[in-house]
Amino acid sequence: MSTGIETWNTNLLEVSEVYPFVGTEGILAFVGIASWIIWHIIQIRSENKALAEEEAFFQDKAKLAAARKLSNAETVSETARAHASGL
Repeated sequence: MSTGIETWNTNLLEVSEVYPFVGTEGILAFVGIASWIIWHIIQIRSENKALAEEEAFFQDKAKLAAARKLSNAETVSETARAHASGL
C-alpha cells in the first residue's frame, strides 16, 4: 500500500489523504464505544444468569452441606467420599 507521495519535501497543505478511510474516524469510534457497551450488557446478563443458577442449585441445604464438606476436604480420598455421598 502506497500513499502515492514520492517525496515528503513538499508543501504539506497540498497533500491530501495519506491513509485509507479518511473521515470515518467518528463513525468507527461510535461503533467501538457502542460495541463495548453492548458487550458489558451481555456480560452482566450472563453473570447474573450464572449467579441465579448457582443460587438455585444451593437452595437445597443438603447440597450446600455437601459442597462445604467437599471444599474442606484435605485429601483425595475425602474428596472422593464427598462426591460419592451425593454432591
